[in-house]
Amino acid sequence: MNVIVSKTAIDDLRNDMDNGTLTLVVVNHDLYIYGYLIIGPMLVLVNTPIFLLVMIRKAFRERYLVLAIIFLNGGLTGISAILMGMKRWIISAAEELYIAHYDCVLNVPIFLLSMFFLDGWGLLMNSAERLTVVAFPLFYYTHSKRIAYSLIVTQYAITIIAITFTAMESLIEPIRYTEGRL
Repeated sequence: MNVIVSKTAIDDLRNDMDNGTLTLVVVNHDLYIYGYLIIGPMLVLVNTPIFLLVMIRKAFRERYLVLAIIFLNGGLTGISAILMGMKRWIISAAEELYIAHYDCVLNVPIFLLSMFFLDGWGLLMNSAERLTVVAFPLFYYTHSKRIAYSLIVTQYAITIIAITFTAMESLIEPIRYTEGRL
């Protein structure tokens, strides 16, 4: 199904916006832009040095490897938030009103935004590691590296599988147009 957007509909929308009737959607869009552009650099500035500190020191790296990966994921989440904020800013500056959903699915910031999903799994794996330490201390201290590596691989594997199936599902659907204010 082809969606045709008439020029008068776009002009009517611009006239409504020029008359001072800012809707809640426009205000939320602007807040999202500023939120992404402020929180993203903060996440990068906080998480990246901690990740580097843990990975440089061998004593920290052996004990806190899963936690270091959580900080890495937090830094990547900050980068994705910055990219998402810049993308929203560029789209709103270009006044693009309708885009195909395929452009949304195949966009790098959207893939990086899946880091939020990965952050959740990382925290769950950290909890699983701590549970293993408390429940099975001898087993954990004899197999700590194997447990840490398997938890890290598990969180990335689950995220990659979920993103792959989501992208495939979105690409199978017929084309639809969404508002350019992602």
